[in-house]
Amino acid sequence: MDCAVRFISIVKKVVFCIATFLLSATLSGAALLLNDTFSYSDGPLVSATDSLWTTYSGTTGQVKVVSGRIFLSKANTEDVHAALAGQPYASTSGAILYVSFKINYTNLPSSAGSYFAEFKDDSLGFRARIFAQTAGAASGAFRIGIANAGSSPSAVFNADLQTNTDYTIVARLAVSNVVSTLWLNPTAETNAGVTATDATSALTITSFGFREDGSSGTIGNFFVDDLRVGTTFPDVVTNAPPLERPDIVSSSQNQTVTNGASVTFSVSASGTPPLAYQWQFTPTSDVGAQGTNLPGATSSNLTLTAVTFAQAGFYTVVITNVLGFAGSDPVVLSVWFVSPPSFSFLTYNANGNGQTNWSTNMWHVRAIGRQVQYLDPDIITFQEIPVTNNCTAQMVDFVAAFCPGFYLVTNSADDGYIRSAILSRFPIVASKSWLHGVYLGPYGYTNASPSPYFSRDLFEAQIAVPGFPQPLHVFTVHLKSGQAGPESSKRAAEAGAVSNFFATIYLPTNGLQPYVLSGDLNEDILWPPDSNPQSIQRLVSAPTGLQLATPVNPFTDSELTISIRDDNGLTKRYDYILPCAMLFSNIVGSQVFRTDLLYPVPPNLYSDDENASDHLPVFMVFANPFNVPFRLLSIGVTNQVVSLKWESTSNRQYHVEVSSNLTAWTLLVTNLAATGADFTFSTNVPSDVKFFRVRRAP
Repeated sequence: MDCAVRFISIVKKVVFCIATFLLSATLSGAALLLNDTFSYSDGPLVSATDSLWTTYSGTTGQVKVVSGRIFLSKANTEDVHAALAGQPYASTSGAILYVSFKINYTNLPSSAGSYFAEFKDDSLGFRARIFAQTAGAASGAFRIGIANAGSSPSAVFNADLQTNTDYTIVARLAVSNVVSTLWLNPTAETNAGVTATDATSALTITSFGFREDGSSGTIGNFFVDDLRVGTTFPDVVTNAPPLERPDIVSSSQNQTVTNGASVTFSVSASGTPPLAYQWQFTPTSDVGAQGTNLPGATSSNLTLTAVTFAQAGFYTVVITNVLGFAGSDPVVLSVWFVSPPSFSFLTYNANGNGQTNWSTNMWHVRAIGRQVQYLDPDIITFQEIPVTNNCTAQMVDFVAAFCPGFYLVTNSADDGYIRSAILSRFPIVASKSWLHGVYLGPYGYTNASPSPYFSRDLFEAQIAVPGFPQPLHVFTVHLKSGQAGPESSKRAAEAGAVSNFFATIYLPTNGLQPYVLSGDLNEDILWPPDSNPQSIQRLVSAPTGLQLATPVNPFTDSELTISIRDDNGLTKRYDYILPCAMLFSNIVGSQVFRTDLLYPVPPNLYSDDENASDHLPVFMVFANPFNVPFRLLSIGVTNQVVSLKWESTSNRQYHVEVSSNLTAWTLLVTNLAATGADFTFSTNVPSDVKFFRVRRAP
């Protein structure tokens, strides 16, 4: 409501329906893949009764079983391995492999050392190589390290180990990305370890092996016992605490913020580490849909800064570990704004060039109509409505079928094939075709072919938007197509003519009234043709007052709009909505719309509806730029002259009322028209007037 010194804007909230959606994950369970206590009779390992081991390199029979342990020697050359249950473990399996075994050194390795154990493929490929060396250790001691595949360790455990002492070594290999981690005497996977950093490619793992190095004599001499290979940490460390699936302990509640603010969601979870977090988002436009992973949102907290209306929707987090997953209940983020959305706007090249039937029986016309019904815009600008065979007249049937009650204007100038059309939920009070046939010589194009005259037109509709003190001027244009030199030059000249129109014809007369230009501009501002005519730059130059807005598809974050029919995918941005500064600062949200990315597909919409045109539609929502709060800036009295100064909006009209008792009010002046950011009013008033009230006109 209005009051004497300020306008209080009642904050309105966008109300969302809460939806639930299914979260899925594919996880492997625990399994013991290899277990050997080496309880064989003394003698060669590979020939022992029931032995799991075979020689893959060197002299067979040199690895010995000694009193229930195996002995590896720097003097021998035999390398042995044993197959893992369930192998092969391909890089695409997502497998994580763990190994543990005890070592007891009798003779130290060399300074640089060498690897003595590894996961391997069915040939001579090795990963998660485990090393021993004396480098960095105190005299008489040694250290252990690990490499993903290198010939020297890229990570070394910072602990000095002694001879004739049992140590438990545990290693982990992520098969898909070849990340290897090493622990010493751990009791839990969260204990401190070291992770290899050398880069390598993935292998298909089939076995685990031990190595002797013969002539190089670098590994030293040592015993190995109690080998275990599994798919979880507790498989190989039997005294580890029991595994627990993830569980949600607490999570954030629904939150409401104003656009531009920051918001944080958090979750607390229990379960066996490590826990992996992935936040997901479902926009309100895709309620009946599965959440989309938010890139980089992989911690227990999710913070959104400078929140936009496009981020309103449902947030959930999936927490995983080796046993399974837990999904939080959706929390709703509602975004508030001082001014509610005033109107939504859609521009769409309907791809009617060459069409001879534009009836609602045609598949592509119905597909366009379904998209229009789904987006439900208040104002639509169409390009490429065909003119042959009475097709333009069939737009009346389109309105009746898909936009009942809308106003329609089609009196744009055509080029003999296609024209533009404008539809509006609100009354269209006037429409006019500009620039058709204008000579382009003054704008730099004089070639005979293509013709040096504006091919189609700049089409305008003046629309009475509710809450706007002045009509909204909606312009649409379809610039010359083609990327060759002459076509590009003509397009640039047409853009120059449009820019000149705004600078010299429209703005001097209607500069304070809101306006927007949209359409197929046949040029990408970021990926122009080689001739680089800078058509878009001409349109958004300072004299026009037009602003470059960049809607993107919410799933791909791409601004490209053509060609959705191309086997190579979208390659260019041709379709633009260029609002004036007043509207640009009141954009609520926008998007490049694609039906094929909606899942599940909403009712009455098909995933291939986007193929109705080679262009994608561009959608934008605006708040009312006039519906802003204002306050009294100053008041002064000189003799009987009172001066009032208040915040204002261009073209907004105000009434001033006076009172002597705050009960009875008398209208002093009406329809004071503001022309800037503040307004000053001075008048003589009777001596009994003590109070003033400024009201905004409807």
